[in-house]
Amino acid sequence: MRPGRSLRSVGGPLAPPPVGALTVSLFIARLNGVLKNSLPDSWVKGEIVDWKVWSSGHAYFSLKDRSATLEAMMFGSDRQRLVFRPGSGMEVLALGRPEVYAPNGRMKLIVSALEPAGLGALQLAFEQLKARLSAEGLFDAERKRRLPLLPSRIAVVTSPRGAAIQDILKVLSHRFGGVNVVIFPVSVQGIGAPEEIARAVRMVSEHRAGDVVIVARGGGSKDDLSAFNDEGVVRAIAGSAIPTVAAIGHEIDVSLADLAADVRAATPSQAAEIVMASRDELLRTLLSRTRELGNLWEVRMQRSRNRLLAEEGRRAFRGFPAAVSVAGMNARRLSQSVVAAFKNLPLVYRERLLREEGALDSWLLRAALPARAEEVEEESLALVTAMRRRLNESGTALGALASHLDAVNPLRILSRGYAVVYPRGERTPVRSFREVAPGDPLDILLSEGRLEASVTRTAPGLPGSLERPTNEEKE
Repeated sequence: MRPGRSLRSVGGPLAPPPVGALTVSLFIARLNGVLKNSLPDSWVKGEIVDWKVWSSGHAYFSLKDRSATLEAMMFGSDRQRLVFRPGSGMEVLALGRPEVYAPNGRMKLIVSALEPAGLGALQLAFEQLKARLSAEGLFDAERKRRLPLLPSRIAVVTSPRGAAIQDILKVLSHRFGGVNVVIFPVSVQGIGAPEEIARAVRMVSEHRAGDVVIVARGGGSKDDLSAFNDEGVVRAIAGSAIPTVAAIGHEIDVSLADLAADVRAATPSQAAEIVMASRDELLRTLLSRTRELGNLWEVRMQRSRNRLLAEEGRRAFRGFPAAVSVAGMNARRLSQSVVAAFKNLPLVYRERLLREEGALDSWLLRAALPARAEEVEEESLALVTAMRRRLNESGTALGALASHLDAVNPLRILSRGYAVVYPRGERTPVRSFREVAPGDPLDILLSEGRLEASVTRTAPGLPGSLERPTNEEKE
């Protein structure tokens, strides 16, 4: 116990608070003012723990080192400006200011910027995107396609003012003049360049604007090539429906566009050499292959001849050529005999037929002909008489039928001024006014031609009457 203080003052009731005591809210507000003035924005190095992004977009996490932990948060607007993806376990440099959160009295570091500790943000973003796209298989060798040997049209996505397009056109004209080149002008660096490049690659793919597409730019610093590490550009190249060649023009560093393309060229000039074969080299290759094929053919033919000679020398085949020759001679002799026999067949049968006819004539004259002559004459007379009678009877019957047919012929009736009325498109004639109605179309057959008409009115009347209806009948 300190001297001068009584037990009553120590254990007794507390003294009333002085006038003008601060509320908690006011105290925290003054504390935040002191922190803000005494500790302005500072860089704090630590390891991220429990990184979480809420639906509002704000990120909440902690920074820790070996002996201390500091709670922190980052507003969504600041987090969206990051070029890399923070995560738990990552060592970072955080720029922020301390602030006490009034509802719970806990102090947090309000972070406005984050940088990877020991590794640049752009490089970290590159490595993160590379790992993620590689896990999706966008860089797999199995996806790479062969380039066409002689493309008829080449699409080039690059800046129209850069040296890359001039190098490409120069090489193409020297290697195979007259090739069709379609240029899709884009910005190859700066704000908006990734969107332009990705859009141009997709346009080439959708419209099949070329047999192959070259995505190119000249050399530059690592930062200048950042447009070709953009995720949208990489996905457009990987998803192209036609083969792609990346010619970013930077031999030291490999961009993500290089990894996604079917073929990577170190420079735009090399890309043109890869895409279009040289006319002279192609002709030399064709001539060389032609000679190789000819030599191969001669070698195989000689091997076949040697094998055939070796087979002829075998014991089982020694007499085979002579046997084949003898069999051929016999076959030719037999074929000649058969042909000659067929040629003689008509003559042989003709002579035989003449002999048979002579024998028959001789027999009829001697026996059958005198006995049958009278019978044949009598039968001939009888047949002629019967035929004449039958023809007369048939002529009489035919005349009667013709007269009857002429009497009932409807065309004969029409020739006297009558007509036959048919409903349009039907074969049954109209026999009563009740079978038709006003407005019905009619076909009227006359003795010469026909008429097309329609019914205007129907009325009863006596058959054959030509009198007009009275006014009462009309009413």
